Amino acid sequence: MVNLKQVKQQLDKIGFRLSLIGQSEINELPAILMDNENIQQLVVGRYSGGFAVLCATNLRLLLIDKKLLYLNIEDISYDMIAEVDYGHQFIGATIHICSFSKDLKFQSLKKQQLRILANFVQQKSVEARQRQTSDNTNTVRSNFAGQRDLGFTAIQSFKLNDLSDISKNWSLKNSLQNNNKNSLFSNNATLISRRRIGRYDGLPLTLKS
Repeated sequence: MVNLKQVKQQLDKIGFRLSLIGQSEINELPAILMDNENIQQLVVGRYSGGFAVLCATNLRLLLIDKKLLYLNIEDISYDMIAEVDYGHQFIGATIHICSFSKDLKFQSLKKQQLRILANFVQQKSVEARQRQTSDNTNTVRSNFAGQRDLGFTAIQSFKLNDLSDISKNWSLKNSLQNNNKNSLFSNNATLISRRRIGRYDGLPLTLKS
């Protein structure tokens, strides 16, 4: 589990300076971050619910709003982010993050930090979509290869069955022909010789002198 000391070390690594504003939200990070999760960018600012901290890690985007009797944590996965818009004014900057489940508008006086965070979130979102597209392509190719192999196997099996059926039919045909020949010879051997009977057959012969 990540502790507060590790969180502060990660913040020092990215050049974030701790102050009273956002301190309560940062104290909640040890209970939110996973063991393999590292802080990449963090900005203190405002959203529709009041003051909050926007934290971009290597795995997701976090919005943390900690009040005296109130805690709000919004978790946005990079592969769910559809659009990232950034704009700055004379005082402050605004980032608008559109995802498939929610829209988040965040404002901060730290224009440079918010711009770096916006670029990082946009890059991670593009990488997540490309990885997802690659995985889908590999899945389709794998399924196509499996169906192709299955089709070849079915064709080969069909051909073997056809050859087997042809062989069986040929053997049956030869057997029937041999039986017909033997039956014909047998009938010829048992035939009784016959002669044609005329109208004079059976009458006594008379000799004329």
